[in-house]
Amino acid sequence: MYTIYTIPGSCSSGVVVLLEKLQVEYTAVKREAVPNYSEIVPTNQVPALKTPEGQLITEGAAIALYLLEKHQSDMLPADLSQKAEFLRWLMFDYATLHPAYGKMFAIKFRVQMDEGERTKVLQQLSAAVSGLWAILDRELAQKRFICGDDPTIVDYLATIYTGWGNNFPDIKIELGKNVERLVDEVSALPEFQAAYKKEKIEFKKAV
Repeated sequence: MYTIYTIPGSCSSGVVVLLEKLQVEYTAVKREAVPNYSEIVPTNQVPALKTPEGQLITEGAAIALYLLEKHQSDMLPADLSQKAEFLRWLMFDYATLHPAYGKMFAIKFRVQMDEGERTKVLQQLSAAVSGLWAILDRELAQKRFICGDDPTIVDYLATIYTGWGNNFPDIKIELGKNVERLVDEVSALPEFQAAYKKEKIEFKKAV
């Protein structure tokens, strides 16, 4: 059985959705429930995955690729050019879109500054985030899902990220109509709903 360490509603939930899709046995453990978590994972970050063999894997993209290869999922294309396209969007999620939100979270919750200045900085950062969503929105103009006709972890992650906008109720983040359509469809998938039920949280669309 796998053990996935998570902060429910964070990017780690994308791995939980993937585990549901793969129909493998796993236990989800909240990071806060592990007193010595930073000793297990020195970065203190989630997700982290403990395999049935006892190996600990960190970094979301590494975990996703491990699981897809381990369980021979069709999400990871065999064709090299198609695989490159999948990896492009997986890294867009993990290495471009996620850090853009990370800057907003840092300004909102970690940096001490004048509230008026905080709002100005958040507005600037939200414009950059909206620009990234515009890229994805254009990609989805001719596609049902980001990588084609079937949902993948790329779609799971993007959908989860959209909900992060609820942390900034006074800041506008533009998603785009195609992204909003994707969110409606992905959040209704059985594996997505099962994962959120497992983590005892509710997915809330950005307003």
